[in-house]
Amino acid sequence: MESTAAQQTLPPQAVVMQMAMGAWVTKVISEATRMGVPDLVKQHGPLRAAEMVAIHGITAAPDALERLLRACASVGVFTEDAAGKFGPTELSEVLTLDSPVSVKKLVEAMGGPWYKGWTELFEAVRTGKPQIRKVFGMEFWDYLNANPKELEDFGEAMKSNSLNSLRGVLEKCDFTGVGKIADIGGGFGHQAIALLEKYPSLQAVVMDVPELIPVARERAPVNDPTVASRLEYVGGDMFESVPPADVYIMKHIIHDWDDEKCLQLLENCHRKMQGDGRVICVDAVLPPMGNTAGTPAKLLDITMLTFITGRERTEAQWTDLYRASGFEIRSITPIHDNFGTSIVEGVKQRS
Repeated sequence: MESTAAQQTLPPQAVVMQMAMGAWVTKVISEATRMGVPDLVKQHGPLRAAEMVAIHGITAAPDALERLLRACASVGVFTEDAAGKFGPTELSEVLTLDSPVSVKKLVEAMGGPWYKGWTELFEAVRTGKPQIRKVFGMEFWDYLNANPKELEDFGEAMKSNSLNSLRGVLEKCDFTGVGKIADIGGGFGHQAIALLEKYPSLQAVVMDVPELIPVARERAPVNDPTVASRLEYVGGDMFESVPPADVYIMKHIIHDWDDEKCLQLLENCHRKMQGDGRVICVDAVLPPMGNTAGTPAKLLDITMLTFITGRERTEAQWTDLYRASGFEIRSITPIHDNFGTSIVEGVKQRS
Protein backbone atom coordinates (compact mmCIF):
# COMPACT_ATOMS: atom_id res chain seq x y z
CA MET A 1 0.00 0.00 0.00
CA GLU A 2 1.14 3.57 -0.64
CA SER A 3 2.55 5.66 2.21
CA THR A 4 0.52 8.50 3.68
CA ALA A 5 2.69 11.03 1.85
CA ALA A 6 2.15 9.24 -1.45
CA GLN A 7 -1.57 8.97 -0.80
CA GLN A 8 -1.80 12.75 -0.52
CA THR A 9 -0.80 13.02 -4.20
CA LEU A 10 -3.50 10.56 -5.32
CA PRO A 11 -7.14 11.39 -6.08
CA PRO A 12 -9.62 10.43 -3.33
CA GLN A 13 -11.01 7.45 -5.23
CA ALA A 14 -7.52 5.96 -5.57
CA VAL A 15 -6.87 6.38 -1.84
CA VAL A 16 -10.19 4.75 -0.95
CA MET A 17 -9.54 1.88 -3.35
CA GLN A 18 -6.16 1.24 -1.71
CA MET A 19 -7.86 1.17 1.67
CA ALA A 20 -10.61 -1.16 0.46
CA MET A 21 -8.06 -3.58 -1.00
CA GLY A 22 -6.39 -3.82 2.39
CA ALA A 23 -8.39 -6.98 3.08
CA TRP A 24 -6.88 -8.56 -0.03
CA VAL A 25 -3.39 -7.56 1.09
CA THR A 26 -4.03 -9.22 4.45
CA LYS A 27 -4.97 -12.46 2.75
CA VAL A 28 -2.07 -12.73 0.30
CA ILE A 29 0.50 -11.96 3.01
CA SER A 30 -1.13 -14.38 5.44
CA GLU A 31 -1.25 -17.28 2.98
CA ALA A 32 2.32 -16.79 1.77
CA THR A 33 3.38 -16.79 5.42
CA ARG A 34 1.31 -19.89 6.20
CA MET A 35 3.06 -21.68 3.31
CA GLY A 36 6.42 -20.86 4.88
CA VAL A 37 7.78 -18.71 2.06
CA PRO A 38 9.37 -16.04 4.33
CA ASP A 39 11.31 -18.72 6.23
CA LEU A 40 12.30 -20.43 2.99
CA VAL A 41 13.79 -17.37 1.29
CA LYS A 42 15.49 -16.34 4.51
CA GLN A 43 17.28 -19.69 4.56
CA HIS A 44 17.99 -20.15 0.83
CA GLY A 45 17.87 -16.66 -0.67
CA PRO A 46 15.93 -15.67 -3.82
CA LEU A 47 14.02 -18.53 -5.45
CA ARG A 48 11.57 -19.02 -8.31
CA ALA A 49 8.10 -20.21 -7.39
CA ALA A 50 8.70 -23.43 -9.34
CA GLU A 51 11.85 -24.10 -7.27
CA MET A 52 9.94 -23.55 -4.06
CA VAL A 53 7.48 -26.22 -5.13
CA ALA A 54 9.73 -28.78 -6.85
CA ILE A 55 12.81 -28.57 -4.62
CA HIS A 56 11.70 -27.16 -1.27
CA GLY A 57 8.32 -28.77 -0.79
CA ILE A 58 5.91 -25.83 -0.87
CA THR A 59 2.48 -27.29 -1.63
CA ALA A 60 1.11 -25.09 -4.40
CA ALA A 61 0.60 -24.82 -8.15
CA PRO A 62 3.80 -23.06 -9.34
CA ASP A 63 2.03 -20.51 -11.55
CA ALA A 64 -0.50 -19.68 -8.84
CA LEU A 65 2.25 -19.34 -6.24
CA GLU A 66 4.16 -16.98 -8.53
CA ARG A 67 1.07 -14.81 -8.88
CA LEU A 68 0.60 -14.79 -5.10
CA LEU A 69 4.22 -13.78 -4.51
CA ARG A 70 4.06 -11.02 -7.14
CA ALA A 71 1.17 -9.52 -5.19
CA CYS A 72 3.21 -9.76 -1.99
CA ALA A 73 6.26 -8.23 -3.66
CA SER A 74 4.16 -5.30 -4.87
CA VAL A 75 3.70 -4.21 -1.25
CA GLY A 76 7.33 -4.84 -0.30
CA VAL A 77 7.08 -8.21 1.44
CA PHE A 78 9.50 -9.89 -1.02
CA THR A 79 11.92 -8.75 -3.68
CA GLU A 80 11.15 -9.72 -7.28
CA ASP A 81 13.61 -9.76 -10.19
CA ALA A 82 13.30 -10.14 -13.95
CA ALA A 83 14.22 -13.82 -13.72
CA GLY A 84 11.16 -14.47 -11.54
CA LYS A 85 13.05 -14.97 -8.29
CA PHE A 86 11.56 -13.79 -5.00
CA GLY A 87 13.85 -12.90 -2.12
CA PRO A 88 13.73 -11.71 1.49
CA THR A 89 13.18 -8.16 2.70
CA GLU A 90 12.95 -6.47 6.10
CA LEU A 91 9.21 -7.11 5.96
CA SER A 92 9.51 -10.83 5.22
CA GLU A 93 12.01 -11.14 8.07
CA VAL A 94 9.36 -10.36 10.70
CA LEU A 95 7.17 -13.05 9.11
CA THR A 96 9.74 -15.76 9.93
CA LEU A 97 9.42 -18.01 12.94
CA ASP A 98 12.78 -17.15 14.51
CA SER A 99 12.63 -13.37 14.13
CA PRO A 100 13.01 -11.66 17.53
CA VAL A 101 9.99 -9.52 16.63
CA SER A 102 8.11 -12.22 14.72
CA VAL A 103 4.47 -11.59 13.85
CA LYS A 104 4.21 -14.79 11.78
CA LYS A 105 1.55 -16.54 13.86
CA LEU A 106 -0.41 -13.35 14.41
CA VAL A 107 -0.52 -12.61 10.67
CA GLU A 108 -1.57 -16.18 9.95
CA ALA A 109 -4.45 -15.81 12.41
CA MET A 110 -5.46 -12.45 10.94
CA GLY A 111 -5.74 -14.04 7.50
CA GLY A 112 -7.34 -17.22 8.85
CA PRO A 113 -9.99 -17.52 11.59
CA TRP A 114 -10.08 -13.79 12.28
CA TYR A 115 -10.55 -13.03 8.60
CA LYS A 116 -13.63 -15.25 8.53
CA GLY A 117 -15.09 -13.52 11.56
CA TRP A 118 -14.92 -10.11 9.95
CA THR A 119 -17.40 -11.24 7.27
CA GLU A 120 -20.19 -10.66 9.80
CA LEU A 121 -19.18 -7.08 10.67
CA PHE A 122 -22.32 -5.55 9.12
CA GLU A 123 -24.59 -7.59 11.35
CA ALA A 124 -22.42 -6.92 14.40
CA VAL A 125 -22.73 -3.17 13.87
CA ARG A 126 -26.45 -3.43 13.09
CA THR A 127 -27.23 -5.39 16.27
CA GLY A 128 -24.39 -4.36 18.58
CA LYS A 129 -23.76 -8.05 19.33
CA PRO A 130 -20.95 -10.44 18.33
CA GLN A 131 -21.76 -12.64 15.33
CA ILE A 132 -19.08 -15.31 15.48
CA ARG A 133 -21.64 -18.05 16.11
CA LYS A 134 -22.77 -17.59 12.50
CA VAL A 135 -19.25 -18.32 11.30
CA PHE A 136 -18.11 -21.14 13.60
CA GLY A 137 -21.43 -22.52 14.87
CA MET A 138 -20.56 -21.61 18.48
CA GLU A 139 -19.14 -18.75 20.51
CA PHE A 140 -15.46 -17.95 19.96
CA TRP A 141 -14.10 -19.26 23.29
CA ASP A 142 -16.21 -22.43 22.98
CA TYR A 143 -14.86 -22.92 19.45
CA LEU A 144 -11.25 -22.68 20.68
CA ASN A 145 -11.87 -25.07 23.56
CA ALA A 146 -13.54 -27.56 21.20
CA ASN A 147 -10.64 -27.44 18.72
CA PRO A 148 -7.26 -28.10 20.41
CA LYS A 149 -5.24 -27.21 17.30
CA GLU A 150 -7.09 -23.89 16.96
CA LEU A 151 -6.53 -23.25 20.67
CA GLU A 152 -2.83 -23.93 20.27
CA ASP A 153 -2.61 -21.67 17.20
CA PHE A 154 -4.45 -18.94 19.10
CA GLY A 155 -1.94 -19.25 21.94
CA GLU A 156 0.93 -18.92 19.45
CA ALA A 157 -0.72 -15.87 17.86
CA MET A 158 -1.11 -14.26 21.27
CA LYS A 159 2.53 -15.02 22.02
CA SER A 160 3.49 -13.32 18.76
CA ASN A 161 1.36 -10.30 19.57
CA SER A 162 2.76 -10.10 23.08
CA LEU A 163 6.46 -9.89 22.25
CA ASN A 164 6.65 -6.08 22.17
CA SER A 165 4.19 -5.57 25.00
CA LEU A 166 6.22 -8.06 27.07
CA ARG A 167 9.30 -5.94 26.49
CA GLY A 168 7.29 -2.94 27.65
CA VAL A 169 6.38 -4.68 30.92
CA LEU A 170 9.99 -5.74 31.50
CA GLU A 171 11.31 -2.25 30.83
CA LYS A 172 8.64 -0.07 32.41
CA CYS A 173 7.33 -2.05 35.43
CA ASP A 174 9.45 -2.53 38.54
CA PHE A 175 8.90 -5.75 40.51
CA THR A 176 11.76 -5.29 42.95
CA GLY A 177 10.69 -6.58 46.37
CA VAL A 178 7.52 -8.24 45.06
CA GLY A 179 6.95 -11.70 46.51
CA LYS A 180 4.55 -13.21 44.00
CA ILE A 181 2.90 -12.23 40.74
CA ALA A 182 -0.15 -13.84 39.17
CA ASP A 183 -0.30 -13.71 35.38
CA ILE A 184 -4.03 -14.09 34.74
CA GLY A 185 -4.82 -15.45 31.29
CA GLY A 186 -1.06 -15.89 30.92
CA GLY A 187 -1.18 -18.47 28.13
CA PHE A 188 2.06 -20.42 27.81
CA GLY A 189 3.69 -18.37 30.58
CA HIS A 190 6.27 -16.46 28.53
CA GLN A 191 5.70 -13.24 30.47
CA ALA A 192 5.94 -14.91 33.87
CA ILE A 193 9.09 -16.77 32.84
CA ALA A 194 10.74 -13.56 31.61
CA LEU A 195 9.96 -11.85 34.91
CA LEU A 196 11.29 -14.80 36.93
CA GLU A 197 14.51 -14.66 34.93
CA LYS A 198 14.89 -10.95 35.68
CA TYR A 199 13.94 -11.11 39.38
CA PRO A 200 15.67 -14.07 41.14
CA SER A 201 13.52 -13.95 44.30
CA LEU A 202 10.18 -13.59 42.55
CA GLN A 203 7.49 -16.31 42.55
CA ALA A 204 4.91 -16.55 39.76
CA VAL A 205 1.67 -18.35 39.05
CA VAL A 206 0.18 -18.52 35.55
CA MET A 207 -3.59 -18.97 35.42
CA ASP A 208 -5.50 -19.89 32.27
CA VAL A 209 -8.28 -22.18 31.07
CA PRO A 210 -7.72 -25.81 32.12
CA GLU A 211 -7.50 -26.99 28.50
CA LEU A 212 -4.45 -24.80 27.83
CA ILE A 213 -2.42 -25.76 30.90
CA PRO A 214 -1.04 -29.11 29.61
CA VAL A 215 0.02 -27.40 26.36
CA ALA A 216 1.61 -24.55 28.33
CA ARG A 217 3.59 -26.92 30.53
CA GLU A 218 4.84 -28.77 27.46
CA ARG A 219 5.77 -25.68 25.44
CA ALA A 220 6.97 -23.33 28.19
CA PRO A 221 10.60 -22.49 27.42
CA VAL A 222 12.01 -23.03 30.94
CA ASN A 223 15.64 -24.14 30.78
CA ASP A 224 16.76 -22.96 34.20
CA PRO A 225 15.64 -25.24 37.08
CA THR A 226 15.80 -22.30 39.50
CA VAL A 227 13.19 -20.58 37.35
CA ALA A 228 11.04 -23.68 36.98
CA SER A 229 10.97 -24.16 40.76
CA ARG A 230 9.41 -20.70 41.18
CA LEU A 231 6.77 -21.14 38.46
CA GLU A 232 3.31 -22.63 38.96
CA TYR A 233 0.52 -23.27 36.45
CA VAL A 234 -3.13 -23.22 37.56
CA GLY A 235 -6.17 -24.04 35.45
CA GLY A 236 -9.46 -22.48 36.43
CA ASP A 237 -12.15 -19.88 35.91
CA MET A 238 -10.77 -16.42 36.61
CA PHE A 239 -14.30 -15.07 37.04
CA GLU A 240 -14.83 -17.43 39.96
CA SER A 241 -11.52 -16.92 41.75
CA VAL A 242 -7.84 -16.12 41.21
CA PRO A 243 -4.74 -17.32 43.09
CA PRO A 244 -3.41 -15.11 45.91
CA ALA A 245 -0.60 -12.77 44.83
CA ASP A 246 1.01 -9.40 45.51
CA VAL A 247 0.70 -8.19 41.93
CA TYR A 248 -1.78 -9.21 39.25
CA ILE A 249 -0.91 -8.86 35.58
CA MET A 250 -3.50 -9.18 32.81
CA LYS A 251 -1.97 -8.68 29.40
CA HIS A 252 -4.50 -8.42 26.54
CA ILE A 253 -7.22 -9.89 28.80
CA ILE A 254 -9.52 -7.07 29.95
CA HIS A 255 -10.38 -6.06 26.38
CA ASP A 256 -11.88 -9.52 25.81
CA TRP A 257 -14.82 -8.90 28.13
CA ASP A 258 -17.71 -6.55 28.84
CA ASP A 259 -17.72 -4.29 31.90
CA GLU A 260 -19.66 -6.75 34.06
CA LYS A 261 -17.15 -9.55 33.51
CA CYS A 262 -14.20 -7.20 33.94
CA LEU A 263 -15.58 -6.01 37.26
CA GLN A 264 -15.89 -9.61 38.44
CA LEU A 265 -12.30 -10.30 37.49
CA LEU A 266 -10.87 -7.12 38.98
CA GLU A 267 -12.88 -7.60 42.18
CA ASN A 268 -11.47 -11.13 42.46
CA CYS A 269 -7.98 -9.67 42.18
CA HIS A 270 -8.83 -7.03 44.80
CA ARG A 271 -10.17 -9.72 47.14
CA LYS A 272 -7.12 -12.03 46.85
CA MET A 273 -4.45 -9.32 46.63
CA GLN A 274 -1.81 -9.57 49.33
CA GLY A 275 -1.23 -6.33 51.20
CA ASP A 276 -0.95 -3.09 49.26
CA GLY A 277 -0.30 -4.77 45.95
CA ARG A 278 -0.90 -3.65 42.38
CA VAL A 279 -3.01 -4.58 39.40
CA ILE A 280 -1.43 -4.14 35.96
CA CYS A 281 -3.53 -4.35 32.82
CA VAL A 282 -1.77 -4.25 29.46
CA ASP A 283 -4.25 -3.27 26.76
CA ALA A 284 -5.04 -0.49 24.33
CA VAL A 285 -6.13 2.89 25.66
CA LEU A 286 -8.21 4.58 22.99
CA PRO A 287 -7.81 8.33 22.41
CA PRO A 288 -10.76 10.47 23.49
CA MET A 289 -13.54 11.42 21.12
CA GLY A 290 -12.37 13.98 18.57
CA ASN A 291 -8.90 12.45 18.31
CA THR A 292 -8.69 10.43 15.08
CA ALA A 293 -5.35 8.76 15.91
CA GLY A 294 -5.00 5.20 17.15
CA THR A 295 -6.06 3.29 14.03
CA PRO A 296 -4.66 -0.14 15.10
CA ALA A 297 -6.45 -0.01 18.47
CA LYS A 298 -9.67 1.16 16.85
CA LEU A 299 -9.56 -1.68 14.31
CA LEU A 300 -8.84 -4.12 17.13
CA ASP A 301 -11.92 -2.71 18.84
CA ILE A 302 -13.98 -3.70 15.79
CA THR A 303 -12.58 -7.23 16.07
CA MET A 304 -13.83 -7.33 19.66
CA LEU A 305 -17.23 -6.07 18.51
CA THR A 306 -17.56 -8.78 15.87
CA PHE A 307 -16.12 -11.75 17.78
CA ILE A 308 -16.88 -11.38 21.47
CA THR A 309 -18.46 -9.04 24.01
CA GLY A 310 -15.20 -7.22 24.71
CA ARG A 311 -14.02 -3.77 23.69
CA GLU A 312 -11.09 -1.37 23.78
CA ARG A 313 -11.50 1.49 26.26
CA THR A 314 -10.63 5.17 26.64
CA GLU A 315 -8.75 6.48 29.66
CA ALA A 316 -12.06 7.65 31.14
CA GLN A 317 -13.56 4.18 30.72
CA TRP A 318 -10.50 2.56 32.30
CA THR A 319 -10.77 4.97 35.25
CA ASP A 320 -14.43 4.06 35.79
CA LEU A 321 -13.65 0.34 35.62
CA TYR A 322 -10.84 0.57 38.16
CA ARG A 323 -12.83 2.73 40.55
CA ALA A 324 -15.84 0.42 40.46
CA SER A 325 -13.65 -2.55 41.45
CA GLY A 326 -11.86 -0.81 44.31
CA PHE A 327 -8.72 0.38 42.51
CA GLU A 328 -7.40 3.72 41.40
CA ILE A 329 -5.13 4.27 38.41
CA ARG A 330 -1.61 5.25 39.38
CA SER A 331 -0.16 5.52 35.88
CA ILE A 332 -0.84 4.88 32.20
CA THR A 333 2.34 4.19 30.26
CA PRO A 334 2.21 3.77 26.46
CA ILE A 335 4.32 1.05 24.88
CA HIS A 336 4.92 0.86 21.16
CA ASP A 337 3.61 -2.52 20.12
CA ASN A 338 1.40 -3.84 17.32
CA PHE A 339 -1.83 -2.27 18.57
CA GLY A 340 -0.79 0.84 20.49
CA THR A 341 -0.96 -0.80 23.90
CA SER A 342 -0.47 0.90 27.26
CA ILE A 343 0.32 -0.33 30.76
CA VAL A 344 -2.57 0.67 33.05
CA GLU A 345 -1.27 0.31 36.60
CA GLY A 346 -3.55 0.57 39.61
CA VAL A 347 -3.45 0.30 43.38
CA LYS A 348 -6.13 -0.24 45.99
CA GLN A 349 -8.19 2.85 46.70
CA ARG A 350 -7.32 4.63 49.89
CA SER A 351 -10.09 4.36 52.46
